[in-house]
Amino acid sequence: MTYIVDPINKTLIDDEKPFKKKEVPVRKPGAVPPKTTQIIKAKSGGPVKPVVRKENMDERIQRMVYQYDGNKNDRPPPHYNNPNIIDEENWKQPPKKFSSNDPSSYPSDRDQRQRLSSWDLIVQSAKGKPSEMREVRDILRKHHKSNPGSLTDSELKMIGKYKSKEPKVELPKVEPIIPITINKPTLPTPDPETERLKQNYLKAVEDIRKEKLKNATTGLAYILGGGAPIKE
Repeated sequence: MTYIVDPINKTLIDDEKPFKKKEVPVRKPGAVPPKTTQIIKAKSGGPVKPVVRKENMDERIQRMVYQYDGNKNDRPPPHYNNPNIIDEENWKQPPKKFSSNDPSSYPSDRDQRQRLSSWDLIVQSAKGKPSEMREVRDILRKHHKSNPGSLTDSELKMIGKYKSKEPKVELPKVEPIIPITINKPTLPTPDPETERLKQNYLKAVEDIRKEKLKNATTGLAYILGGGAPIKE
């Protein structure tokens, strides 16, 4: 039996046994390595949410030394450009409302970029947690008090300060229609003396008519006329 010394692993290899090459799994073309973001996404069924946190004390000291005491050519601290590690001054602070006249509101600004990347995640994380949501609303009320125009519509709705910017449509004022009432003409009340004379006249005419009728039916004219009635 013959053995060969393996200088790397420092073991003996049986020269008489057939050499077996270690099998290495082969990935398909275009496949991503295991434990990558895409694999995690496929397993969890949704996008991977980054874990955002506030810088710790050591990181804060390193950053402040670099920003205020460092030289132009000094290398920044390792965490300085990490989008998931937020400066204490920018932690839980809403981003500024974009304005072309304010460079600090540009996404290229470091402070603005940190606020943009962390604020929405903080608000989403606070939903369903009364204490955290109360803290978010307190922060928004503080910003609204100092600068009402710095909040977005959704942030204004969160603190009950949203007012619709749509122009108010005023309908033309229509005067109420006054109904036209037509009064029936009223006859003048007759004078009592005139009414008395009128009634006496009508009574006298009626009496004369009755007298004529009586004479025509009972007198000589009735006999001579053959008993034919006389028209009134």
